[in-house]
Amino acid sequence: MNISTDTKEYVIGIDIGGTNFRIGGILQNGSLITEPIKYSSRSMFRLGSPVEILIQVITDFVCSFPDYHMKGICIGFPGTVDHAKETVISCPNLLSFTDLNIAAPLEERFKVPVIAEHDVILLLSYDIRQKHLEDADCIVSFYVGTGLGNGIYIHGRFLDGKNGVAGELGHIPVYSKEETCPCGNKGCIELFCAGKALERIHDTYLSNIPFADIFSHYEQTPKLHEYLDFMAMALSTEINILDPVHIILAGGVIHMKDFPYQELCQKIYDYARKPYPANSLDFMKGSNNPFAGILGAGIYMWNKLNHKHFKEDKL
Repeated sequence: MNISTDTKEYVIGIDIGGTNFRIGGILQNGSLITEPIKYSSRSMFRLGSPVEILIQVITDFVCSFPDYHMKGICIGFPGTVDHAKETVISCPNLLSFTDLNIAAPLEERFKVPVIAEHDVILLLSYDIRQKHLEDADCIVSFYVGTGLGNGIYIHGRFLDGKNGVAGELGHIPVYSKEETCPCGNKGCIELFCAGKALERIHDTYLSNIPFADIFSHYEQTPKLHEYLDFMAMALSTEINILDPVHIILAGGVIHMKDFPYQELCQKIYDYARKPYPANSLDFMKGSNNPFAGILGAGIYMWNKLNHKHFKEDKL
């Protein structure tokens, strides 16, 4: 982890996951001003106003570095955010944030620009910087964790869509499936190819082994083959539509021990349109850095402040 003190200006990056809350200060060169701080998200936001809790945590962080000047705040959420990057629309794992304007009260309190963003976009920001892909014409990224996260980067900017909710690939429906998703719809594909589905497979078929070892039993477990098939169908659907230059695969599931990565790539190829995009698929593994979310938030915020690669500036 690169920690530097060569400048006194920084932005705050916050990664609010369903399990962990992380906060860090990021210099313009991408370095951290100190080791990031981690809390339990569920414990933090179980009681009280989420905005007031954020204000207190940010205030404590800023006060810890009196010789530094904070220039902006970027917060990643495990849910959808509006096009203005101010309000969390839906956050199933942290319901207290749903329909909550985050940016306005924080901007009023700290007198700096504040951006709320989907966490996968910030992960993609980090991966783009790490892999020097800023000039790529089209990148699709898939972060398989509790759900199926999807970020899309086209012509130098992230795809937002009309309402700010583009890339909800995990919520395309699967025919004849009636299971209810936390989003409220039935049969969403992430119910069958992400973390919750993997937990069900473990509990039903492989409960005698540690969960972390589940993919060590991939070959002899038909349900895991089906699981990977659902994943490949979802990913190849977007690949067939967008014909991307690069495909980034990451997330907690992808980085698990013995995950059948090459098998997934082969299945995606099998479902991809021939001859193209199938014959030019460029797969890349995304970062497994636990601080990628806050570092990506810092990169994203500095890009906004400097007007680089972003044409929808709110500043």
